Amino acid sequence: MNDIMSNANPSPSPSTNAGVLETLVALAAHVESELDEALAASRLSRPSFLVLAALDAAPDGKLAQRDLLARVRRTAGTVSVRLARLEHAGLIERDADPDDRRAANVRITDAGRRRLAAARELYDERVARLTEPLGEQELGALSSQLGSWLAFFEPGEHPSPRLGVAVAPWATARRMRRAVGLPDAPGVLVLRVSRGGAAAAAGIARGDLITAAGGRDVRTVADLDRALRGAGGEIALGVLRGAEALELDVPLG
Repeated sequence: MNDIMSNANPSPSPSTNAGVLETLVALAAHVESELDEALAASRLSRPSFLVLAALDAAPDGKLAQRDLLARVRRTAGTVSVRLARLEHAGLIERDADPDDRRAANVRITDAGRRRLAAARELYDERVARLTEPLGEQELGALSSQLGSWLAFFEPGEHPSPRLGVAVAPWATARRMRRAVGLPDAPGVLVLRVSRGGAAAAAGIARGDLITAAGGRDVRTVADLDRALRGAGGEIALGVLRGAEALELDVPLG
């Protein structure tokens, strides 16, 4: 009976899984292109639109720049360039955080709200057209499923705790370990350790290969980031130092 049930509900094959991902990539390309085209008439790119929309939805139209990063899912460097352009156009204002002079607050201006309102009308119209082939029930189910999947990549809105290391991906790690006669092992290679950081305090050293974090294998930089996001005040790291396996407990501030 168990054999019949397992045959009736086989696990998706790797080729099926790859097909799903390739379909999503193709859909994303189409959708992104369509939304960019819709916003072009309002002289906004989609990332700029998302920045203005996040600020408009915030209390008093203001967010700390670090919180804005999490809302729009962009890197600090990318957002800094975007904010400079929006500020130059008079659509946002930035000022120093009175509680932390190294941080900045970002506020949408009246001109920014007007530009956003014009863009949102175009954006919403295109969104309605692009989702028209799906019924209401299908959209609801898809939203739930994609949200759950996205949580795998983005477990929360808050930035990851900082280890204080610069790391290289597995392909680089493999090449560098082979060059000195060390065996292959999946993980991310520590290239630099910041003085005074959490990793330095725990004994992480340049050249260490991080192979596990929080009880889960680390095969990519994103794996490490996800583990850090889900950690509490401390995280256990599995490390290869040369060929020696170590486990180090790292307190996170």
